[in-house]
Amino acid sequence: MIDNKTVILTGASSGVGKAVAQRLLERGSKVIAIDIKEPSTAVAEYYRCDLGDPLSIDELLNKLTGSYACVLNVAGVPGTVGDETTMRVNLLGLRHFTDSVWDRIEDGGTVVNVASIAGNNWRRRRNFLNDLLATTSFEEGLEWWRTNHTALDTDAYTFSKEAVVLYTMQLAGRGLARGIRVNDVGPGPVDTPILPDFTRATGEELMQQMINIVGRPAQPGDIADAIVVLAQGSIGWLNGQHIVVDGGLTAGYSAGWHKGSSTR
Repeated sequence: MIDNKTVILTGASSGVGKAVAQRLLERGSKVIAIDIKEPSTAVAEYYRCDLGDPLSIDELLNKLTGSYACVLNVAGVPGTVGDETTMRVNLLGLRHFTDSVWDRIEDGGTVVNVASIAGNNWRRRRNFLNDLLATTSFEEGLEWWRTNHTALDTDAYTFSKEAVVLYTMQLAGRGLARGIRVNDVGPGPVDTPILPDFTRATGEELMQQMINIVGRPAQPGDIADAIVVLAQGSIGWLNGQHIVVDGGLTAGYSAGWHKGSSTR
């Protein structure tokens, strides 16, 4: 349970992260916000950190004290920022930060990572993902990316989110002995300040098609609701899952009704 507990939240200053912070504060949680920009919500503590820079993460870790009921990894970037930066922030920084605070998570706590529907097909590159996740440091992981990215047959954003999905599953196994449950949320298009960046990366026609299938893009609160449920940990046997939260978009493609469009 996270009510009146201490929660670490990355990406807290805008979009989904801001919506999550607001919901946590309503529950009485003590929110420790991690972001490159200071949040406008009344969090208990804020620390500036560039998750694409392991030195910045290490400086942050030296400032953090205490234990945490939950770690929420919401921070992320679109592929338009460049391939290497995308991998640094979306996976390598997320992993470095989470691994480093793992021992500070309370027994019975929760971790929620934000992946994407772009990570749905992670099994296609399972061997590559396993190789990357077998690296033991930020720098080693980055060197793996630089050496192998041309063989992956996908873009950096997709691969980074596929890696988050598998990393989530690996962490779920690690957490069993202490009762720590780890899940991820996979959003589709979300109406945040960086949606135009995702539109440029995806292509305007495809993005509009995806939005038309379910009638609208998600609002940040739609995704925040799912994150908070997972953070709360009230579904006791839910662990190591990639939870798609896209209004039915993936179902539309899977079941074939995507050829129509919603009027909702």
